[in-house]
Amino acid sequence: MNIKRRLFISNFLMLVIPVILSLIITSGIMFGAIEIMDFYNGKYFGEKNDKLFYDSIKKTNGLVDRWSQSIDIELMKADVNSFNEKHKSTKISLSIYQEKKLVYPSSPITSNSVVDTALSQGGSHTFIMDNMAVYRESIDKYSILLTDTDFQAHNNEEHEAYHSYLINLGIIVTLFIIIIIILTNRFLTRFVFKSIITPLDTLVYGVHQIRDGNLNYHIEYEGKDEFAGVCSDFNEMAQRLLDSVNARQKDEANRKELIAGISHDLRTPLTSIKAYVEGIEKGVASTPETQKRYLDTIKNKTNDLEHIVNQLFLFSKLDIGEFPLYLEQINIGKEVSNMVASLSEEYQKKGLSIELTQNVENVYAQIDIVQFRNAVINILENSVKYKTEERGQMKISCQEEGPNVAITLADNGPGVSSEAIEKLFDIFYRGDRARTNPSKGSGLGLSITAKILEKLGGSIRAENVPEGGLAIIMILPKYTGGKGVEENFDY
Repeated sequence: MNIKRRLFISNFLMLVIPVILSLIITSGIMFGAIEIMDFYNGKYFGEKNDKLFYDSIKKTNGLVDRWSQSIDIELMKADVNSFNEKHKSTKISLSIYQEKKLVYPSSPITSNSVVDTALSQGGSHTFIMDNMAVYRESIDKYSILLTDTDFQAHNNEEHEAYHSYLINLGIIVTLFIIIIIILTNRFLTRFVFKSIITPLDTLVYGVHQIRDGNLNYHIEYEGKDEFAGVCSDFNEMAQRLLDSVNARQKDEANRKELIAGISHDLRTPLTSIKAYVEGIEKGVASTPETQKRYLDTIKNKTNDLEHIVNQLFLFSKLDIGEFPLYLEQINIGKEVSNMVASLSEEYQKKGLSIELTQNVENVYAQIDIVQFRNAVINILENSVKYKTEERGQMKISCQEEGPNVAITLADNGPGVSSEAIEKLFDIFYRGDRARTNPSKGSGLGLSITAKILEKLGGSIRAENVPEGGLAIIMILPKYTGGKGVEENFDY
């Protein structure tokens, strides 16, 4: 579950859970409150409270209105009986007086000052004293008395206690709701932050590993949230750092090898030049023939030095990207065919036969013709230097490989070891035999060829031929009519 969804669920539950739990708790508390309220109502506002007395007054007034239409003492007695029968479970009763004499019912009500006062007054009146309440109504010569000998008015102290209970109940419910919200918030916060803190700790540990130089460290994170992408990027960063460090170490090793190679390749011809010059100075070359031979040797060694310096200059320019490439859209098949035709005679004299075994038609590539030919010549020169037979053979083929065109140059030489293939295009790499004989090359030829192919947007690789020999495969992107690869180069 991703963090965004966790936060949504957390916020939703943070609202829903307190509401649900609060409703449950409040319902339980309110149920108890209702029971208590029923108790209070039963005790203070039930059938024995003042409400029943005042309801009886309304009924009494209704009877008086009916009697007023036709004063019939027998009807009045019957209605009084009916009223008293309905209220026999209470202390409320209805009586008929004439002046101060009880007419009906026959059982007298205990006389007290409230009843006497009510009879002595005219009209409609209500009199209350202690727990005695009397309501008087007049009709013709009769006085109708409604009496309640167990009258109980509202008790203010009890009402205040009840109201205090309701206030306390509200405070308790509020506290419960606050506690529920706090607990819910704490639980859901832990639920969300656990999914954040744990990956952060993992990332921090990984950063410390990289800081301490352990570039091989990779984070193993199985979650499916946003941190999965971060951990993946972290691993990619660590791998790139490792590759960068390895590349830097390799460059450093190449730099050291470059210095050692330059020192070795320059020292050998310089030593020869110095020795022959000293021979001329000291008169060792006393005859014109000997002097000419010495001078020819010095000239050849100087040419070797110039070749090494030129090769080194070319490689350096290619390496830092300051060597200008003049790109053209070339029919690659025709160019390969022309190169084979122009170089065959020259290399035939050097003991290397060149044969074009396969070619392509109407396939174009964007290349610098001069540098492309230099790349091919470097490979041919390398084959001439290391051939083991008197006459070597080079088979050239050109074929399409998807969006690319592959030019393969395979000789019948001794080939190289699998370890050497990996280093074949490194600067100043040569086999031991080459290193002991600088005249066989500077070790820069194949490195320059690799750089040229790289700048042309292609690549190069080497393979041992099963029948014997070494194959160099140059890969170039086909030109499809767009902007091509010229955007990557300086003109």
